[in-house]
Amino acid sequence: MGIWDNFFGKSKAKKSKNSPFLPEKEDPLDLGFAKNFTRKGGKFLFNESQSNVIENFKNICIENNWEQDYVLSLNENLSLQFGTSLVTQNSGNLKAYKAALIECEYLISNTGKILLSESQIKHFKLQDLPQTIIVFAHMQQLVRDVSQGMTFLKNKYPKNIPTNITTLKIKSDSDDENQTLETSTTSKSIYLLLENK
Repeated sequence: MGIWDNFFGKSKAKKSKNSPFLPEKEDPLDLGFAKNFTRKGGKFLFNESQSNVIENFKNICIENNWEQDYVLSLNENLSLQFGTSLVTQNSGNLKAYKAALIECEYLISNTGKILLSESQIKHFKLQDLPQTIIVFAHMQQLVRDVSQGMTFLKNKYPKNIPTNITTLKIKSDSDDENQTLETSTTSKSIYLLLENK
């Protein structure tokens, strides 16, 4: 310690190695998404294998006292894979079912939202789908933000960009009674079956 330090009271505290002007280090995409998704009330199930996905889907049905045919799929492959009811119509009201099992375009890390298009929900409005949505997704569908998701979407469908692009809003326990009817009908209880693939 120098003599001048005694006069001017140089602090002995260690200086932060990071500049306060640098942005905070971001979480990895998967961790950021999981934090944001579950903080809003989404139910996140990570799966190591396809058999683990099927087992967790069956457990969701047991937990909610649903027969698997009370869950609809708009995709024939999903319906066969999970043993759900296949709905072939493109629009209408599907609230007679307990839940819908769908895939997604992308998982948005910075908001915890799920990006959908007509490829998953055809021309249905979110308010016409059942109150519970079960989303089956893979790790490579994680993106940083909506902007990156839209860029990837345009690259995925270069000749014919899908319509009915939307994000799922999670219905949380903190949703209050003063919300508008539209918000309450488009908010859904969401389970995410994320496969490590």
